Amino acid sequence: MQFLEKSPRLKKFLRYFYFISLHILAAIAGFLILTALAVQFKWTNQKGSVDINSRYFSSMADKYNQGFKTDSLSIAKDEYIMFRTIGILARYYPSNAKTIMKAYYKSNNVQVALRMLDAIKLKLKDNKEYQEEIANIQIKADLKTLSIYPWANCLEWKQFCNAVKADKRAIDSVSKLTGVESRFIVMCLVGEQVRMFNSGREAFKKYVTPFNHLILPTNRGYGVTGILEHTALKIEQNLFDKKSNFYAGDYFQNVVNLRDSFPELVNDTIASHKHLTIQRLIKGGDHYYSYLYTAFFLRQFQAHWVKEGFSLENRPEILGTLFNLGYQKSKPKKNPEVGGSNFNVGGIEYTFGGICYEFYYSGELQDYFPLTGVGFVPVSELAVKNKEFLAQIKAKILKDEQEDKKKKKKEDELKARELLNEEQNL
Repeated sequence: MQFLEKSPRLKKFLRYFYFISLHILAAIAGFLILTALAVQFKWTNQKGSVDINSRYFSSMADKYNQGFKTDSLSIAKDEYIMFRTIGILARYYPSNAKTIMKAYYKSNNVQVALRMLDAIKLKLKDNKEYQEEIANIQIKADLKTLSIYPWANCLEWKQFCNAVKADKRAIDSVSKLTGVESRFIVMCLVGEQVRMFNSGREAFKKYVTPFNHLILPTNRGYGVTGILEHTALKIEQNLFDKKSNFYAGDYFQNVVNLRDSFPELVNDTIASHKHLTIQRLIKGGDHYYSYLYTAFFLRQFQAHWVKEGFSLENRPEILGTLFNLGYQKSKPKKNPEVGGSNFNVGGIEYTFGGICYEFYYSGELQDYFPLTGVGFVPVSELAVKNKEFLAQIKAKILKDEQEDKKKKKKEDELKARELLNEEQNL
């Protein structure tokens, strides 16, 4: 204290420092109290406003709510509108059109693309020319086809596609083994099944629609591709008869196990199913043998025509016609006729060869069975590519031969015992 009394200047400085500090602390405390009160009573909230597009956002939400139709017909119509709209947008903002296309192909969801296009439509609401073009997009009331191919718009076609996709593994295996393009094989299946859309409509409702199974057209032939019994036997014969015009090569003798039988898997009651060949064709499950015999048939036609200086590699309509009409109609020449059985689908007349041609180049199912440009792989390449596959088949054939021998031996022993017992009884 004496020190302060002797230093009035220092005493004055401390007094000022004390009061300044006190005021600063009071100011901070006051600020904190005011802030707390402002938050409590929402004095700091910024006044909001309703977006001028609020109604548009609500309408879009309602448009894609749970009531948004997702059946196949509605989806097809939405895709039609989507592609048309993207085409128009590409003339104004190609970069945005490209972005939306990428989003669609990545998500595989038409709703995603439509929502993105609706956002674009909002941004271009003042562009009268764009809005008019979009408004003019409509599906006419009398527009019956969403695909240029009428058969592809049938409900049965959608069900058929689901069924054939389930057989992809079997079809691809046959294609790899025989060197016949998978799309050629499916093409013949399409010809046989599509003509059932009208004549076999009840059968489709019973079998295809609820279970996504393919029809076994027993009134025309056996298996899902409708191969006749005498044709199936001729196919087998041509595999081994080197003098036949339809002999395709030694390789194919090793591709099929003629001992295979499936009495427990045959799914009809035809008496002739006791024949091993027919058992293979009408076997339930993946229909492997139906596709295998179909591929053999096509390969043999190709072999016949190549020998005469022609090729059917780029003639799906001729292959389809010959598949339908049989060996007797195979007459290699420069300008062969397309035809085959006539049938009506959706009020339109088709021939078997014509429907095969349309499907082959339609692009339908191309993600599963693409157009490769190689209808028939050379036999020399197949022998190298399929060594393991052929080894498995050979092993199965040897196993079946051994089992047949054991079975025959047991039967012979049983007969010998029966004869011995009869002699003893005498």
